[in-house]
Amino acid sequence: MNRIILACSAANIDLAHHIDSQLSRIGIPFELVVSEVSKWPEKVFGAGEPVLLLITENMLTDRSCMDGLLDALKRFPGNLPFLPVVADGKDEAGNPIPTSIERMVNMLHYMNHWQNAWLKISTDYQAASGAEKLSIEKELDAVRLIANQTGDMITHFREKGAVSMAELEANDFALFFDKFGLSDWHGQYRRLVAENPETVIPSPTLLPETPLSSGILALEPVEEPPSDPTPDHSHSHDSHTSHTSHTSHDLSPSHDSHPSHDLSPAHDSPALTAIQDAHFWIERGHIERGVELLQLAAAEFPENEEVQTAYLQALSQLDKPVEVNMPETSQPAPQVQPQPEAPEVTPPPAVQDAGPYDLMGNTAYEKGDFLFAKYCWDRAAELNPAYPDIYRKLGLMTAEHLHDYRETAVVYLKKALEINPSDGEVHRILNELQAEASPGKTESWQEAPSIPTPEPVQPAPEPVPDESPVDEAPRPIVLITGATSGIGRATAEVFAQNGYRLILTGRRVERLVEVKNHLNTAYHSDVLLLPFDVRDAGAVQSAIDSIPESYREIDVLVNNAGLAKGLSPIHEGSLEHWETMIDTNVKGLLYITRLVSQGMVARRQGHIINVGSSAGKEVYPNGNVYCATKFAVDALTKGIRYDLHKFNIRVSQVSPGHVEETEFALNRFDGDAERAKIYNDFQPLKASDVADAIYFMASRPPHVNVQDLFLFGTQQAASMLIDRSGR
Repeated sequence: MNRIILACSAANIDLAHHIDSQLSRIGIPFELVVSEVSKWPEKVFGAGEPVLLLITENMLTDRSCMDGLLDALKRFPGNLPFLPVVADGKDEAGNPIPTSIERMVNMLHYMNHWQNAWLKISTDYQAASGAEKLSIEKELDAVRLIANQTGDMITHFREKGAVSMAELEANDFALFFDKFGLSDWHGQYRRLVAENPETVIPSPTLLPETPLSSGILALEPVEEPPSDPTPDHSHSHDSHTSHTSHTSHDLSPSHDSHPSHDLSPAHDSPALTAIQDAHFWIERGHIERGVELLQLAAAEFPENEEVQTAYLQALSQLDKPVEVNMPETSQPAPQVQPQPEAPEVTPPPAVQDAGPYDLMGNTAYEKGDFLFAKYCWDRAAELNPAYPDIYRKLGLMTAEHLHDYRETAVVYLKKALEINPSDGEVHRILNELQAEASPGKTESWQEAPSIPTPEPVQPAPEPVPDESPVDEAPRPIVLITGATSGIGRATAEVFAQNGYRLILTGRRVERLVEVKNHLNTAYHSDVLLLPFDVRDAGAVQSAIDSIPESYREIDVLVNNAGLAKGLSPIHEGSLEHWETMIDTNVKGLLYITRLVSQGMVARRQGHIINVGSSAGKEVYPNGNVYCATKFAVDALTKGIRYDLHKFNIRVSQVSPGHVEETEFALNRFDGDAERAKIYNDFQPLKASDVADAIYFMASRPPHVNVQDLFLFGTQQAASMLIDRSGR
């Protein structure tokens, strides 16, 4: 190799100096690229060289590092070594800031940082006009994209095997030499350290700001962006970025030993940071977002009294109106003007709660980000269903721009007509949607009368309320794992349609929030989100322990989380794939079943439904380990039933064959969309078909237990016997 790119935020150049000074003594050819150069991600990952990337708090909150980073990472050649190293950052005073990307609460910290930045710029954008508005537009787009990509970016680092500084430095940097194919150099380095222990470089927190021994890429500085909302953690390093020549190796003064890199924690712990992030949203009226963040923190830090207290206090505010000092939007979103004949709707006192979300939705609509606009307006409608024109805007925008949400658009438009029955445009769009859904069928919503003012309708007399008390039975609760897509999401939909309260779990927080908003809007469902990875026994325990009292009596557990990885013969199989399947399909099911079943046993009622597979009935070539995990699900279902039937608990399994509308094939082939096109020449089951089967099992009378449903599409007779003559 010609060189190794050593990349970092400008604030962490001392840490890069530490690594360079240690390894360049035997000629390791480092080239440093710091975030003060323009198009930093391209310079790092587009040079066609191996990369060692320092991931710190400073890097993850540095716009010059994050802008375009995910795209650059995806284009980085897979055959080149890449080593992400997670290390402590530092604040402006030089105090260490612990950095972690291991857990969901850490990921949320950085996602919220960029969402907060976007919210601040969005406020400026709405208040601006003319040339000033145009000057903010580019910045708004860039920060919004970073906010969208941060979660995927951190996931990418984790999947690429991110290590800590301690792991990097262990055994005289053995991991480094192995990763970059320099194993032959490791012996030379160890001999140098043994012979010259005094040359070991001190901790980076003690290093002076001196030029790197092996040079820095000299590139033009980034132009200062207007009104950058992100804090500037970097220090001035002009002398570094202008240094182009390779200098001689300048060894530091002698030290007896290599000091530990385990720096003391900063004054802001991850728990305190989570509280601060949550309060940012709560103070601005986004109470539910704050509660969701605190719920994750409470699960992450169960022994932290400050977190637990903050979570309980936030829960108590859910039903209280909060005053928010946000500017009113000067105009509604384009093409969604309110009709002049609409009767005036007097908003309730809580209207200000919805204002910031309406504001963000308007901005997103103007930028063409229709899905995010829907998310924002959904939250506004959830906070205040009487917010002016909110359902009208949702209905018209969804009908025009989000074709996958046509049924939801119908719901919005009908709600808009309940508020203003004479809205001609809403009538027209609603009739068009229903005509598309049922050609030739007479519509229940006819065109609005073509007269200037509709005849007043006399209100029906209000019924006399029944004074006798009514003991309404609580609606049953279903917990569904893997609810972010495919069968899990379809199952959540069918249970929501039938009035269940839902607990939805998954790893992808944004997906969970989107599902919740959809179910709230379409069915007024009560939904509790529990973001965690079923493979992590500790995370499962914390999540179940965090369930509030009102959701603790789980009636139905649907163990849906599962996946297939790879399609190789046994002698070529990937150990990583095997472990992922076993950890998810078998151990994950066990972790959550053990905890949820305890409450069912105590109440002597409940239903556990496991999502198995035809692969648990019939083994097929190259399916080896995946089939084994699904045979395990089949065996566990029977074993659990034998253990729990005496406690009046039903245990069932649904075993489908090929199912489309899921991420099964995409996961199996590691995101290769072309290889994942396995359903083009026949009609498999749909995710909703399996969801219907699951609901059928759950809705049988209490004395009936449907033990197993084995499902195939009509064109599939067995695992390997499929009529592929066309759909």
